[in-house]
Amino acid sequence: MNYARIAIAAAVATVVFFIFGFIVEGVLIRKDFAPYTAVYRSAETVQKYIPVGLSSVFLAILTLAVMFTKAYPGGANLSQGAGFGLMAGILVACVHPITNFVTMNLGAKLSWKIAVSNVVQWMLIGALIASIYKPSSTTVSSAQ
Repeated sequence: MNYARIAIAAAVATVVFFIFGFIVEGVLIRKDFAPYTAVYRSAETVQKYIPVGLSSVFLAILTLAVMFTKAYPGGANLSQGAGFGLMAGILVACVHPITNFVTMNLGAKLSWKIAVSNVVQWMLIGALIASIYKPSSTTVSSAQ
């Protein structure tokens, strides 16, 4: 395993995760959150919790990157990475926005937009991990 590449992939993917999330949830579907102000924290309050969010997302992406190396010890192409991310995205969408729809007073439209966004977001993360992670030369030579 190439630990440096895993860390780099996780760091870059975390930055891209938040950029994508801001574009989709902060710009494109922002208006859909308005009816649910009683459910979500205010932007000012969220600021206090940003370190927790950054840390948890980095840890999740780092975990996914390690899982990727186990699934593709010799490395993978962009398409394989996106497919791996698709599976992660489906998992995340089913566990997060869809169960939130069931347990919280959120609308179906917003919940499905977040679910679809999550799937696309994690596909992107998987593709990024695949494009950045390259196994160490010892791993490649021992696998041949």
